[in-house]
Amino acid sequence: MSKFVVTTSLAILALAFLLPVAATAQWLAGADSARLDDVAQGVLIAKGVLAVHGLLFVIAARFAPKGGSFEPLIESGVRAPTRFTAASLWAVGGLMCLALALRLTALDSGISFDEIDTLVHYARLPMGRIVSTFDSQNQHLLFSVLARLSFELLGESVWALRLPAALLGVLSIWAMYRFASIVSAPREAIFATAFLALSYHHVWFSQNARGYTGLLLFTLLGSRVFLLMLSEREPRGFGRPFAYGLWMALATSIHATAVFVVAAHGLVWLGVLWSSRNRAAGPNRVQPGLGFVFAASLSLLLYSLVLPQFFHTLLAPTMPGAKTEWKDPLWLVSETARGLSAGIPGGSFGIVGGLVIAMLGMRSYWRQSAAVASSFVLATVVTVAALLATKHNLWPRMFFSSAGFFVLIGLRGVVEWGRIFSFGQMPALIGKLTTAALAVLCLMSAATLPTAWLPKQDFEGALEFLERSAAPEDAIATVDMTVMPYAEYFNTRWTAVDNVADLAALEAAHPRTWIVYSTPTRMKAAQPAIWERLQRDYRAEQTFWGTLGGSELVVMSRQRALR
Repeated sequence: MSKFVVTTSLAILALAFLLPVAATAQWLAGADSARLDDVAQGVLIAKGVLAVHGLLFVIAARFAPKGGSFEPLIESGVRAPTRFTAASLWAVGGLMCLALALRLTALDSGISFDEIDTLVHYARLPMGRIVSTFDSQNQHLLFSVLARLSFELLGESVWALRLPAALLGVLSIWAMYRFASIVSAPREAIFATAFLALSYHHVWFSQNARGYTGLLLFTLLGSRVFLLMLSEREPRGFGRPFAYGLWMALATSIHATAVFVVAAHGLVWLGVLWSSRNRAAGPNRVQPGLGFVFAASLSLLLYSLVLPQFFHTLLAPTMPGAKTEWKDPLWLVSETARGLSAGIPGGSFGIVGGLVIAMLGMRSYWRQSAAVASSFVLATVVTVAALLATKHNLWPRMFFSSAGFFVLIGLRGVVEWGRIFSFGQMPALIGKLTTAALAVLCLMSAATLPTAWLPKQDFEGALEFLERSAAPEDAIATVDMTVMPYAEYFNTRWTAVDNVADLAALEAAHPRTWIVYSTPTRMKAAQPAIWERLQRDYRAEQTFWGTLGGSELVVMSRQRALR
C-alpha cells in the first residue's frame, strides 16, 4: 500500500473527526437561516461519508489487483485506448475551437424561465448557501456553483450565467471523441465529434444555463471508463474504478438524472457477469462493482450537505393533481419528434429516414458487442421507467445525456447503409462516398444553427410591447410562470394574480387590463379558472415565440365595459 493512499486516508479521517458541525452549518447557511437544522444534519452526514472514504481508500488499495493477466468481461467490441495522433489532435482541437465560437455567438439571447430561476434563486447566493440549498428540482447543484464563480469573475449577466454551460459543451466535444475512439473506427469517431460540434441541439443546450452539457460531458467520460473496465485484461490498482466513480458523481451533482446512467451501467455489468459466469474469474470481474461503490459514495459526499432536503425535493411529484399532457408518453414521443425536426437535416422527413438508419446502426453495434449496444440505450429505458414510476413530467431534455450515443448509432447506420447496398463491390469507391455522405450530414446540420441563436423565451419582447402599448391608467397582470421573471428579474411592478377573484378586482379598478402568460400547457393545468376566463373574455394581442418549444409568451387584454 502506497504512502500516498495512507496519508490521504489519514487526512480524510482527521477532517471527518475535527470538522465542527454547528460552526460549519452557520458558516455555510448563515446563523439566521431557516434551514440551519437541515444544514447541520448535512454537515454531520458529510463527516460520516468522509470517514467512510478514509476507510474505503485503504480497503480498495489493500485488495486492488497488483498485476497479472485475466479473462476480460467482454472479449470484443471495445478498442484499446490510444493517444492522440498529430492529425487527430489538430482535427479535434480545430473542432473544439469552432465549437467554442459557435457557442459564444449570441450567448446572451433571450433568457428562459428556468435560467432566470437559476440566476435569481441560486447564482446570486453566496457560495455557502448554494452548496447547502436544495429546495427545488431546478437546483442543478454543480452548475449553480459554476455560475456563481462566473459571476464572481465576470459580473452578473446572461452571458456570464450561460458561460459554464458553453464551456462544458465544448469539453463534451473532446469527451465525445475520446469515447467514440474506443467503440468505433477513426473515421466514425471524428465525424461523430464534428456532428456534435455542429449540432443545433448541442449548441442550444450549450447556451442554456442549466446542467445538461455537464451531464453529457461526465456521462461520456464515465461511460468510456466503464467500457474499458469491462474489456480490461490486466487490471491494476483502483485508478479506473475511482475515475468512473468521480466522473459519475460529478454527473449526478450537475443533474440528478445521471443516477439512471449508473443504474444502466449496473444492469449491463450484471448481464455481462451472467453471460460470462462459466469463464475463469479474476479481479476484473469486480472492478466495475468497485466503480459503482465509488460513484455512490462520492455522489453522497457531493450531496451530503443538502441530503436532508434532497429526497423530499427530488421525489416530490411535479404539478400534483393537475392533468397535463407533459406526463403522457405519447406527448413525449411527439414533442421529441418536434424538437428533433428543428435540428436534424431534412426536418420531419429526416426523422423518418433517421429511424431506418438508426436501426441499421443499432444492429451493427449489437453485433459488435451486446454490452456496448446496451450501454447506449439502457439509460434511456431506465430514465423513462423511473419518470413514469414517479409521475414526473416527461421532458425530452431528460435524455440529453444519451445524445452522444444516438449520434454514434446514426452515423454507424450511414456506414452500414453504404456497406449493405454496395454488395461488396468497389469498396474503395463506397468508402469515399460514405465519407462524403457523412460530411454532407455535418454540413446540413450546421445549416440549422442560426435558429439555435434565437431567444429561448422572449420575455424582453413582451416587456417592450407592454411598456409601449399599455396606458398609464391600465393594469398589467402576470400569472403563473410570468410572475417570478417579471417581479424578481426584470423588476417590474406588475400585479401578480393567482385566482379569478384577484383578476376580477383588477379589471374593475382599471379601464383596461393586460395580462401576460407563458407556456399554455402548464397554464391550462395550473390555472384552469383563469385560463377559461382569458379564453372567454380577453383578446389576444401578441404572441412572442422562442426556441423553447411550447413556452411562448402571450399578451392578452380586456377593456372594461362602460356603464
